[in-house]
Amino acid sequence: MISIMKILLLAIVLCLSQLTSVVSVWATDLPKAQKAPQVSPEEAELIHWRLQDGERRFTDISLLENAYTSAQPEDLKDGIQVGELDADGIDSVIIEQLAKNIAAGKHGDIDSLLIAHKNKLVFESYYRRGRIDLQHPQSSAGKVYVSLALGRAIQLGYLSMSDLDRPLLDFFPTLDRSKLSKGAELVTLRHAMTMRSGIRIKEEQWSDLNKTPEALAGQGLIQTYLELSAPITMQSQTFNYQNDPMLVMQVIDAVVPNSAKTFLRRELLDKLDIAKYAWRPDEDSGLPGSATMTSRAMLKFGLLVQNNGMWQGEQLIPKAFIQTATGRILTTREDDIFGGGPDVSNQGYGYYWWSGDLNHAGQTFYTVSAQGGGGIYIILIERLDLIVVVTAHHRGDATLQMTSEHIIPAFINNETSQNRILSGPYLGQKTPGLAPQVFAPGIISTNAWEYGVVFAPNMREMYWVREVIEDEKARQEFVVFEKSDQRWRKRVISARVGTPTLSPDGNTMFFGRSYKTRQGSDWSDMQRLGPEFEDIRIMRVTSSATGTLAIDEATPKGNSVLRYSPMVKGKRQAPVPFPETINTGEWNAHPFIAPDESYLIWDGQREGEQRNADLYISFKQANEQWGEAIKMGPEINTDTSEFAAQVTPDGKYLFFNRTLGSDNVDTFWVDAAIIETYRPK
Repeated sequence: MISIMKILLLAIVLCLSQLTSVVSVWATDLPKAQKAPQVSPEEAELIHWRLQDGERRFTDISLLENAYTSAQPEDLKDGIQVGELDADGIDSVIIEQLAKNIAAGKHGDIDSLLIAHKNKLVFESYYRRGRIDLQHPQSSAGKVYVSLALGRAIQLGYLSMSDLDRPLLDFFPTLDRSKLSKGAELVTLRHAMTMRSGIRIKEEQWSDLNKTPEALAGQGLIQTYLELSAPITMQSQTFNYQNDPMLVMQVIDAVVPNSAKTFLRRELLDKLDIAKYAWRPDEDSGLPGSATMTSRAMLKFGLLVQNNGMWQGEQLIPKAFIQTATGRILTTREDDIFGGGPDVSNQGYGYYWWSGDLNHAGQTFYTVSAQGGGGIYIILIERLDLIVVVTAHHRGDATLQMTSEHIIPAFINNETSQNRILSGPYLGQKTPGLAPQVFAPGIISTNAWEYGVVFAPNMREMYWVREVIEDEKARQEFVVFEKSDQRWRKRVISARVGTPTLSPDGNTMFFGRSYKTRQGSDWSDMQRLGPEFEDIRIMRVTSSATGTLAIDEATPKGNSVLRYSPMVKGKRQAPVPFPETINTGEWNAHPFIAPDESYLIWDGQREGEQRNADLYISFKQANEQWGEAIKMGPEINTDTSEFAAQVTPDGKYLFFNRTLGSDNVDTFWVDAAIIETYRPK
C-alpha cells in the first residue's frame, strides 16, 4: 500500500508539473490550453471560404472550447524567433486584458492575434476557429503577396524597377492591339500595382464574360479586359479597387521561368519555409488567385517587409521596392477606411499595401497593413518595431482602432529617441542662424553621401538622394520625408533617376531633361522638356515662378555653361547662355534661380584657385541685367567643396552640400538672411 507521504509527494510533483506546463499561458477566466490548438484531420480540408463542391465552408470549423493565449510562444524552429511579452518593459497587462476581451467576444469574431516586437514573436493567441496550423482565407490581404512576388522577380533580375513604368502591353507582344480600347497603351505596370489601371468594364459586360470563361484563360484575360474597357485616359487612371492584381500576376507569369505558380512556391514561399498554404487558381485566368495562410505564415511576410526584404541574411526583395510598396503613394477617401474608428485617419495606398495614421495619446503612428475582408490583417508600425497579425470572420471590422486603443499603449514607451525628433518644421531640427549647421545629423547627414535636399512649397514633403552601401556595393536612391499629423516619415521612392528639384508652385518635379507633374497626391509618368534640350547633358534644373528655367551642362571635360529658358506667352523658349558675368572661370554648375528671378546661386571654380567648388551669387540689377559673380564668404565656402544650393520655398533657409571626405557629403543649412549680406550696396 502506498504511504501517505508518497501520496503527498506525488501530488506536489503533479502540481509543479502542471504549473510548469502553463507558465506561458495567462490566467484568464477560461480553462487554459497547454499547447496551441491544432485543426483536426476532418477539418484540415476546410481551408477556403467555400470549396469547389460549394457545400462546405471555412465557417464549418468547430469553435474552440477554450481560448489559447501565450505570452511566451513556443519555438517551432520554423524561422520565427520567439521572445517574452514581459521583456523590455512592455506593459503585458494591457495585452492580457485585450486577450480576455477578445475571448469574451468584445472585438468581434477574431480567430487569432499574434504580436511581434523587435523581430520576435512575443504573443500568440487563438480563439473561435483559430488554429496554429490552420490556413485562414486571406481575402484581399493576399494582394500583398502578389506585390512581394513582383518584388522577388525584380530582385532576381526578371524585371527592373524601371519596368514599373513600362506599358503593360510591352509584356504581352502577342496581344491583338488592333482590337484594344483607346488608351490601352497608357496602362503601366505601376498603374496596375496601385489600382489605377483606368480599366472600366460595365457590370453587364462582366455578366457576359461569365458565359465564355475560355476567353479569359491565360493572357486572354488581358486581351479581353483591354478590349471591353471604356477608353482609358490619364483622367480615368484614378484609384479604383478592382481586379488589377490579376494583371500583375499575368506579368509575373510572362517574365519568370516555368510559371507564376512555380515561381511563387520556389522563390517566395519556400524561401520563407512556408509549406502549409493554398493558392487557388483564379476562376478566369487559371493563374494563382485567392490564398490561404496560417497566422504564423502571415507573420513571416510581415517580418520580411519589416526588415526591408531581408530574410535570414538573404535579400529576397529589393529594399527600394519594399519602401515604395509600403509608402503612401496616393491617398484614398476617408470613408473607404477599413478597420477604422476615431483614431484612424489619412488612409493611403502603395503597391497593394494600405497605410494610415493611428493616433494615441496625442501621438501619431504611421501604419502599413495588408487588409482582407472579414478582418484579415498584417499590421506594421515601424516606429514601435511592431507587427500585429489578426485573422477573423466578422463584418464589424475595427481592427486598426483596436490596435490604436489596446496594443500601441503596451509598447509606446519603447519608441526610439530618433523617431521622437521627427516632428515640427524641418524634421524637428533646431534652426540655424548666420553660421551654417549640419542638417538633421544622423537622419539626413550621415557618414555617407547625401545630396540635394529640396522642400515642397507646403513644407510637408522633403526630397533628396543618398548613397547606400549594402554587401560592399554602393547604390543611390531617391528618398522623401512626408509630414502627416506633425510627424515626418521616410519613404524610398525609387533608384536615383536624376537630381530632383521642384517648381515654386510644387506642381512640377524636374530630373535633368525630364520632369513629372503633380496629379492629386501622385505624380505623372516621366515627360521630356523638349527637343531643344536633348543635346544638353543637364544635371540640374530649377524654375522661377514665371517658368524661367535655369540649367547646367555636364561636358566631357567637366561642368560648363549655365543657361536659361524663359516662357514667352506660354511657350517654352530655347535655352541660351547666361552672360559672361556668370559664365566665367573653369566651370559652373547646379544653378538655383530665385522664384522672383532676383538672384542666381550656383557653384563653380575660378582660375588660379584651389580645385574645389565654391558657391557664387549674382543679383539682377535695375536694368534687368545680371550683376557680377560674387563668391560667398568664408562662413559658406571652405577649403573643401560647397555645391548644389537651394533656398526653401518659404524663403527662410539656404541649403547646400559640403564635401567632408572622399565618401562623405553632408547637407548644411543657414539662415537665408545671409544672402542679403552679399548684395551690392
